[in-house]
Amino acid sequence: MNDRQLHLLVSPGFLGCLFVLLLNDFVLKQQIHNGLTGKLSDFAGLFIFPLFLTAFFPRLRSYIYLLVALTFIFWKSSYSQPLIEIWNNLSFFAISRTVDSGDLFALLVLPFSHAYSRISSRALPSRPIIYFVGIISVFAFTATSQRKETTAYNNEYQFQITKADFIQRMRQLPARKVGLGYAESDAFEITFDNCANRATVILKEKDGQSVIVLKEIEDRCSGGGDKQEMLQYFERVFIDKMKVEPVARSADVLDISSPFADHQQPTPKPNGSHLPVKPTSRVQ
Repeated sequence: MNDRQLHLLVSPGFLGCLFVLLLNDFVLKQQIHNGLTGKLSDFAGLFIFPLFLTAFFPRLRSYIYLLVALTFIFWKSSYSQPLIEIWNNLSFFAISRTVDSGDLFALLVLPFSHAYSRISSRALPSRPIIYFVGIISVFAFTATSQRKETTAYNNEYQFQITKADFIQRMRQLPARKVGLGYAESDAFEITFDNCANRATVILKEKDGQSVIVLKEIEDRCSGGGDKQEMLQYFERVFIDKMKVEPVARSADVLDISSPFADHQQPTPKPNGSHLPVKPTSRVQ
């Protein structure tokens, strides 16, 4: 252990960011889930994860930071989905992540982490403390990516408007502007500023009308979310706000994305003045 830098594991910067990571994932995201808490774990995790590896393999410091950066970019892309599905089919616990290019800004913390790994105190910690911090660190790294509970639905909502027009309206709703790249998509993920974190919906067109099918809601609520309450929240912040034209941007809807986005820009179509809606089925 003499050639290792285990003092990094008990340094103020490492312990502080470890505390922030745990606090954010297990408290803040449950109580005030928003864009800030969504990014905070990425910044804290990217600061301490390479430090953790460097503590055991200091001679590979530069390679570790490069590998962490490339792995994070891959992890946050759609290309990692096949590996995630393979893991979820084989392992005893499932993992997931959100594909969001905005998360890549967290990579800016790596140079600061790299510099910190060289100037941290050289005080040698005791082995029990090292083992304890190491176990907590591994738990924190893995807990961040574990899949949250999901609740299945099969509710349908019919809008008297074409699918293309519905997508045009849907682009106007999220707090952040969404791209023009999912004109031909059928599946969408709606991210909310709430512990009922993400809804998965299918958009279909039938007889010239749009039909939204709510398939599931991902639950990050502390103690578990109530199925009916999450449904009511979805209807209030998404379905009800899609009824009236013009659709105003909503702070409750952080993002709408499609894992199967088509990158061709759709041709704008004329909009109607009102979008009548009627649910055609209730919770099953």
